[in-house]
Amino acid sequence: MGKLDFSPIADTTRRAEIVGLLRRAILTGQLEPGQKLNELRIAEQMRVSRAPLREAMRELVQEGILTSIPYAGTFVIDVTAKDIEDAYSLNKVLDEFAIERSWPLRDERFFEELDRRHEAVKQATRNRDTTRQIETALQLHGLIYEWADNAVLLDTWQRLTSRLQMYFALHQRARNEVVPAEDVHETYVRLLKGADMGAAQRHAREHIDLDFEELVAYARGLEKRGSKGA
Repeated sequence: MGKLDFSPIADTTRRAEIVGLLRRAILTGQLEPGQKLNELRIAEQMRVSRAPLREAMRELVQEGILTSIPYAGTFVIDVTAKDIEDAYSLNKVLDEFAIERSWPLRDERFFEELDRRHEAVKQATRNRDTTRQIETALQLHGLIYEWADNAVLLDTWQRLTSRLQMYFALHQRARNEVVPAEDVHETYVRLLKGADMGAAQRHAREHIDLDFEELVAYARGLEKRGSKGA
């Protein structure tokens, strides 16, 4: 378990900052899957009252990376191999459909935004900022959903991203790396700019499958460790 050391927050009304600090603690492994949040300790370290902390925690419960259990407390979500398989298999289907829907709607604004988001991922990678790299990578992948002109599809993607950010973070821990390689999205971006929709869809599936077994194996290791400690 990582050592918790939250810095004080000057403005106790800044719920977004509390949310950001908690999310960073989860994605960097300071708060691990299944771990209970100690409200008193966190509030003392951040120097905030319990009320804005609880509001921030509720926001992360709604996002899906925390879970609240009546009479027990608030916990980081557990991650199982099946959770990962469910999310990634759905992600592959959704990506294929999003590419199909967004393909004829691509224009100069799409290509400019694709480049802008790709550069943001690379900058976060160069800075070795795990949380920012995950955030920008999901924004990059989210562009096809935003461009697909399908509100239900976009809503489904947004619900999925909270779990994907957790899985991306676990994947980096499985590889013992802070961030992935800087060029990991080069082919994805190039194909989204190209003329072969099928090639873009195939690569998207392969990109999702990249090191998938490694992540599932890591999750199974977490499950075994959890069962031994029970």
